[in-house]
Amino acid sequence: MAPTRFRALVGRVMERRTFLGLMGSSALGLTLPNILSAPADASSGRVIRELPTWGEKRAAWTVDDGTSPEAVQRYIRLAQENDLRLTFFVYSSMGSWLRNRKDLLPLVESGQIQMANHTAHHPFLPGLSSKEIKRELMGAHNFIEKYFGVDARPFYRPPYGGISKRVVEVAADIGYTKTMLWSGSLGDASNIRSSRILQLARSSFYDRSVVLAHANNLTFTKVLPKVLQDIQSKELNLVTLNDAFDLQ
Repeated sequence: MAPTRFRALVGRVMERRTFLGLMGSSALGLTLPNILSAPADASSGRVIRELPTWGEKRAAWTVDDGTSPEAVQRYIRLAQENDLRLTFFVYSSMGSWLRNRKDLLPLVESGQIQMANHTAHHPFLPGLSSKEIKRELMGAHNFIEKYFGVDARPFYRPPYGGISKRVVEVAADIGYTKTMLWSGSLGDASNIRSSRILQLARSSFYDRSVVLAHANNLTFTKVLPKVLQDIQSKELNLVTLNDAFDLQ
C-alpha cells in the first residue's frame, strides 16, 4: 500500500476508536505492555486519555493539525467570542499557524489558547528511528517557541495516535513527558456530515474528557451553537491542558 494511502487509512481508523480499543484488536501490530499496565491518566505521567479528577466538571477541547487556515481562524474566533479555553496540537509544517499568528498570539500569551506539539510533518512515529522521532518533535517545538514564545512541553500528541514504548521514552528524553491521546472524538479529520459531528460531540464531552477535534475543514462550524449548548447543559468548564494539570 502506498504511504499516503496507509496514512489516510490509519487516520480514519484512529478517528473511529480510542487507541486502546485499537490496540486490543492488535491493529498495526503494536504491543505496549509496559505502558498500558499503568493507569492511563494523570497519575501515570505518561499516556493520558482523560483529565485528572477535580472539584468541578471539566473537559479539554483539543484541536489537531491546522491544515485549513480558515478552520484555524474560526477556532480563534470561537475562543474570542465565547471566552473558551482550547488546546491546539500544532502540526507545524502547515502554513495556517503563521497566517493566523497575529490573531492567535494574544490568546497564546494570555494562556486562553495553549499550543502543544503534534510534530513537524505528521508521521507515524513508531515507524521512525529514535533520532527521527526527536527531529519531528523538536521541529514543532522550535517552531512554537520561535513564533509564539512558549515552550510546548510537556504535552505532545502522536499523529494517528501511533504510540509505542520507545516513542514514549524518546519523547520523555527531550521533555515531552505527557503523551496525550483522547477519550472522545468529533471525527472531523476529514469532511463528514455535520449531523455526525454533533452526534459524536454529544457523546464525547463529559467530565474529565479529552476531546479530539481537527482544524482541517469548516464542517464543524455548522453545529457549533448546538455543541456549545450541549457543553453548557452538562455544566462543563472547558480548560486547557495546562489548566487541568496545574502547569500555569
